[in-house]
Amino acid sequence: MFYRLYERCLKRAPKHGFRFKNPLYALDASLIDLSLKLFPWSHYALGKGAMKLQIGLDLRGNLPAFATVTESRKADSECAKLLALPKGSIVVCDRGYNDYSWYKLLTEQGVFYVTRQRGNATYEIIERRAVPVHSGVISDAVIRFNSHRSRRKDLPNVRQVVYQDAQTQRGIYLYHQPLQAVRENHCCHL
Repeated sequence: MFYRLYERCLKRAPKHGFRFKNPLYALDASLIDLSLKLFPWSHYALGKGAMKLQIGLDLRGNLPAFATVTESRKADSECAKLLALPKGSIVVCDRGYNDYSWYKLLTEQGVFYVTRQRGNATYEIIERRAVPVHSGVISDAVIRFNSHRSRRKDLPNVRQVVYQDAQTQRGIYLYHQPLQAVRENHCCHL
C-alpha cells in the first residue's frame, strides 16, 4: 500500500528545482525513544530503550520513497545496502551511512552518492582542482582513501569538496562519486 500511494503522489508532487533531472534521494535515520518497561527488547544504552526509523526522501516531490523500522543498534548502512535505487539517481546521506563496500556497490550500479566525510578518514590528495571565487568552496580535489579497510574494498578515487559554512565558519567536507563516473554521465556537479 505504501508504494502504491507513493507512485500516485509522485505523479502530482512538485518537481525539484535543480539543474539536473536525475532522481534525488536523501537518506536519514532517527531514534525513537521507547519505554524499557513496555518494550524490553528495545534496550539501547544506559537504561534507555529505542527503535530506529530509517527514511528515504524522494526529493523530486519531497515524498518518503521508503521507510524501515529496525532495532536501535542496527547500522544505517545495513539498511541502505538493501535499497534498489534506479541507475543514474543521486543519493545524499550523512556519515551514519559511511560504508566503503556500499559506496563501491552504488558505483557499480550507476548510482551517484554525496556524503559528509568522517573526521578520522585517512586519504591522500591525487589532484587539486580550481575553486570558483566567492562560492564558499575552499578546496576541490580528487582523493584516494588509504586506510587498510578502504584499500581492501578497492574503493575508486573520489572527489572531495570542502565548503565553508558562512554562519559557523567551519569547513564541511563532502565527497562523492568517482570523478570519471560523473564526467561520463554529466549529471551532478558540485
